[in-house]
Amino acid sequence: MVPILARFLTPLLCLVAALVALPHASDVPGEQLASLPYVICALAALIALIAHQGRELATALLAILCYWLIRNHLQAALSTQPAGQIFSLLALWLPIAIGALLLLPDTSWRHPSGIIAVLAAPLTALLMSGLFAINPLWFGDQASALLATSFHGLKLPTLAAFLFIGVSLLAVFRLLWRNNYADSSLLGCALLTGITLGWFQLANISAVLFATIGLVLLINQVLSFLHIGYRDELTQIANRRALHKAAKELRSNYSLAMVDIDHFKKINDKHGHDLGDQVLKVVAGKLRQVGSGGKVFRYGGEEFCLLFNGKNAEQTEEELEKLRQTIAEYDMVMRDKHSRPRRQKNGIKKRGATPRKSNIRITVSMGLADSSVADGAFERVMKAADNALYGAKRSGRNRLKVAA
Repeated sequence: MVPILARFLTPLLCLVAALVALPHASDVPGEQLASLPYVICALAALIALIAHQGRELATALLAILCYWLIRNHLQAALSTQPAGQIFSLLALWLPIAIGALLLLPDTSWRHPSGIIAVLAAPLTALLMSGLFAINPLWFGDQASALLATSFHGLKLPTLAAFLFIGVSLLAVFRLLWRNNYADSSLLGCALLTGITLGWFQLANISAVLFATIGLVLLINQVLSFLHIGYRDELTQIANRRALHKAAKELRSNYSLAMVDIDHFKKINDKHGHDLGDQVLKVVAGKLRQVGSGGKVFRYGGEEFCLLFNGKNAEQTEEELEKLRQTIAEYDMVMRDKHSRPRRQKNGIKKRGATPRKSNIRITVSMGLADSSVADGAFERVMKAADNALYGAKRSGRNRLKVAA
């Protein structure tokens, strides 16, 4: 729940910061303020290009394109043409473009869907400008009709306002479902562009809010890289790098347990790596339930580490023993993939009726040591826990051994 809330907080806090900064934007020299969105969004686009982020790159390019249209074609009164026409088209096209990016899968920009995401905005803008050049009178009539129905006194036409509300709700739903940094950025993009167009008469609003869109993208990109750097991709728990970072924050009193899945190589050899991955996920899930303030890390392969800051071995031994028993008593079911219904709906109806191929009993061996060993040096405590782990394995596995 906390990571999901964090992804919501990024666009919301940036929005609040932008609204607070807006009245003071006139203190910044005009040319610098006007170029700020280009600089920040271009930096976000460059990072997305290097990191092969398809939807982030598309979002940054969309923001740059929209801001360019505002700076170059919407500095006149909206009652004049073509400013009114361009504004009404932008108000309708922008939420649709954001919605399309929300529905696309999260892939590299070199993937076909990523290429579609990156090219969709400029190609659509090119098509609309071509149609506008062919029949400007038709666009003028449509613009007048749209602008005549403003949403509660805002500059936004009513239809465009409902589109922005709809795409914002879609972004919230996708963020809850996928818990993805790109969806967080798109939620920020929907909110900030909608407010920009709704209160378009305010001085400097487009420069401040479009710069904030780039800021949301940059923050989410940094958070995404940190997540990748300190999180194990398979099990979604902290990795070895995160363990060594946590070691620098330890108190003088702590304990550490090394955990190893028994006979894991045999499971891989007999049932394949897909099932081996499932076993790793199951064990990681069980270890995450540890109490006493313990934190779980994947150390490598089938080996995990549990760290208890401020607790000695005596205070954590009982908790670890309960955890070991919980894993040993868990009945992991192997289902026959060929007998599963292809349609998920049919599978839900038959849940529990799918023939079981076999069951697997998973056990783990544990070695525990605390900071009373080797003067509390982390590497030595880990070595002592590792030696205790191998002592548990030599004693028959599926047991906890405490370092002497």
